[in-house]
Amino acid sequence: MAEGSGAPADRAARLLVPLTLINTFGNGLFRVNSALFFTHFGDMTAAQFGTGLAAGGVCGILASVPFGRACDRWGARRVLMILWSAEAVGILGYTQVHSFWLFLVLICPITAVDRGAVVAYRALLATALPQDGVVKARAKLRALANVGVGLGAGVGGLALAVNTATAYFAVIVVDCLTFVVAAAMLARLPIARTADAAATGQDRRRSGVLRDRRYVLFSVICTVLALQFGIFEVGLPLWVVRETSAPRAIVAVALVMNTALVALLQVRLSKGSEDSVGAIRVGERVGWLLALGCVVFVVSRSGSAITATVLVLGAALIMTIAEVYFAASSTTLSYNLAPDSQAGAYQGLFQSGTSTATSLAPVVMTSGVLQFPVWGWLTLGAVFAAAGTSLRWIDPGKAE
Repeated sequence: MAEGSGAPADRAARLLVPLTLINTFGNGLFRVNSALFFTHFGDMTAAQFGTGLAAGGVCGILASVPFGRACDRWGARRVLMILWSAEAVGILGYTQVHSFWLFLVLICPITAVDRGAVVAYRALLATALPQDGVVKARAKLRALANVGVGLGAGVGGLALAVNTATAYFAVIVVDCLTFVVAAAMLARLPIARTADAAATGQDRRRSGVLRDRRYVLFSVICTVLALQFGIFEVGLPLWVVRETSAPRAIVAVALVMNTALVALLQVRLSKGSEDSVGAIRVGERVGWLLALGCVVFVVSRSGSAITATVLVLGAALIMTIAEVYFAASSTTLSYNLAPDSQAGAYQGLFQSGTSTATSLAPVVMTSGVLQFPVWGWLTLGAVFAAAGTSLRWIDPGKAE
């Protein structure tokens, strides 16, 4: 972590604000259009598109730790500049996709680079932000990231309305440019001495992250808790349509509420998670909140349209608060439990767990929860509660 809170770290924190907004704006812009672009103009079926995403997800999981080690060896800023530049070229290549096999050839390395960039960005925060108020700074950046994605998705909706190849190509070009601009801005980012030491090879030891049982346990617990992200993306829409009498429009309301509240509450609800002891307590709260949300979803299955609507929104609200708490707790612990000299490798392992959860979540929701509407939710809730409680097995005294 950066030493002290001097001028360089303060300047870095200020520069990370527009940089994060620009990069996440592009992410939101492309994300909202990608499915229709590839299925309508890329000459592939929805099943082929899903298969490509799954293959890319596997590549992303496998790439996280190696890219993290690269950050420790050559410096997170340098690696991130290279990865964002490479991703810009790859994204632009999507304009030439007219078959499933070409899509597969592109999606695998692009997703690997994208996951590596997430790891490098997280490793960068370990050295770029001022130590004084670092939790608040990270919470602010995450809130801004949600704002950026939301703005990008909103603008991307215009391309959806137009629904022409030209409109989708324009989205891809703009997304490409956001990576180029963000990479260029990184050159101006002042980095603490600890990052320079890593970049010059002061500590080139092979990472021992997989031998760090405490961090592996922490990563596994976070992988389980991160299954929550599949609820909003897959579980909630299908649950509302198949199992409740609530109107379909409530899905959009719940998603907008989630995005807005994460942006509004991330900084405020991060209080209390500044140190490892507090972060563990907040993490335990996450598990029980997620469990409560699962129970409310079960109850929403019966009742009138109004009752179901209130209960679905109530469950979404509970899980949104849990999401904010999870981000605060997991971020603090992911940095505090990791040695400064190997921040990249440790963030790589942590991110590989998140990527694994993202890949498994749709399967858990569709083949588990939705197949067994009552016991599926209750079982998932019990797993969440157990995972949150398991965080107490991590010794916070060793995390400082």
